[in-house]
Amino acid sequence: MRQVGIILIGIILVLSGCKATQEFYTKKGTLKNIADYKLINSTEDNYISYNTLFYKRFKAKYSDDNNSLSISGNIYIQKDSSIIISILKGIEWYRVRLTPNAVEILDKRKKTYTRGDYKLLWDRFLVEMDYHTLQSILTNELFVYPISNDQKLIKRYKHEVGKDVYLLQSLKNGKFERKYKKEKTMNIVYHQFAIMPDVFKISKVNIKDFDVNSELVIGYDNFVDINNSLFPSEVIINGNRGNNAFTILLNFDHIDINGESSLGFKFSDKYKKIDLNNEN
Repeated sequence: MRQVGIILIGIILVLSGCKATQEFYTKKGTLKNIADYKLINSTEDNYISYNTLFYKRFKAKYSDDNNSLSISGNIYIQKDSSIIISILKGIEWYRVRLTPNAVEILDKRKKTYTRGDYKLLWDRFLVEMDYHTLQSILTNELFVYPISNDQKLIKRYKHEVGKDVYLLQSLKNGKFERKYKKEKTMNIVYHQFAIMPDVFKISKVNIKDFDVNSELVIGYDNFVDINNSLFPSEVIINGNRGNNAFTILLNFDHIDINGESSLGFKFSDKYKKIDLNNEN
């Protein structure tokens, strides 16, 4: 049952967006080249401005070789502090709190409180995760990978001009081809963002770790205008490592920016406490 719980939690942690009545942005065409720093700065300037976000009643579907699940729920983000998630399957099954230091899980049916680190998410979703990486994914922001406390490392990323998007990546195409194809270097991590022109919003993230043969692709779609900011209303996530693969489909109905709605994280002393970090 814990494995199912981790799957349900992960459905929500990988990505988020919001939904309005119509699609706001689509564009096709040849792009003009710009400087790397201008692409990065323009993308950062177009982040949604918030102190708190409340994602109300998302819907999600998860599938892999052995499981197929459909759930709904709510997500509350207090910037740089905590992400609280309510996972519903008719009734509330789980409530989860993520902080920079820990992952905490309330199993409302079994009356258990579980605390652990982010390794349980790394193992499930094939790439490393920490609080700030998850927050960036949930809010359609740039992040450094492999994980680093120095987010200024994003300034080292270089870009290529794609057909309809800018491609900001940790390795330029020539360097990647030299290392992987010619030098046969295996300890390569390839991290790429597809960024839409003019609005400078991220439409896709690709993380490929050649050393462990894993890849995670996060696609943002149907961008809409909410409070004069663009946000994705539909998301698809595909992950694989070797022969193991999963797909997550996400849809969001409403988002409240800096509103009064929130989620708490409280539980009775009667809950059984489990520390995953101390399990054998």
